Amino acid sequence: MVWLLIVIAACRPAGPDSDPSELLAADMAFDAAVQEGGSEAWVQWFAEDGAMVREGSGEIVGRAALREVAAFLDLPGVSLRWVPRRADIAASGDLGWTTGDYVSESVGEDGVVVRGQGVYVSIWRRQADGAWRVVMDLGNPTAGAGT
Repeated sequence: MVWLLIVIAACRPAGPDSDPSELLAADMAFDAAVQEGGSEAWVQWFAEDGAMVREGSGEIVGRAALREVAAFLDLPGVSLRWVPRRADIAASGDLGWTTGDYVSESVGEDGVVVRGQGVYVSIWRRQADGAWRVVMDLGNPTAGAGT
């Protein structure tokens, strides 16, 4: 019986201040900021204790480590773009997620453009000031990556 109450509580509608479109907007603003500010913008959109998981790297935790991993964003000829497709916010109003598609491009030493693509899930937490920050980012390459 207790588990049923937990399930019902978890499935209740989000509060009036929990519009998933605000997370979609935050994710789009995150993408735009990274286009302008590279690795430093990437890091600023993460919570202080934020993390990401990348193939071959495992879990990367904290802004200093995230900055190091995202340094590639500052290289000439590198582009990382994404488009969120779906979002939702927990009934508590303080956690949410976005998911979408990403495309990366870089120019190899031979001048050939290397393209990657995939899907991602970002988990967001509302901060004390009301801003949304990423607490976990997961990316998964899909068919066509590397071509």
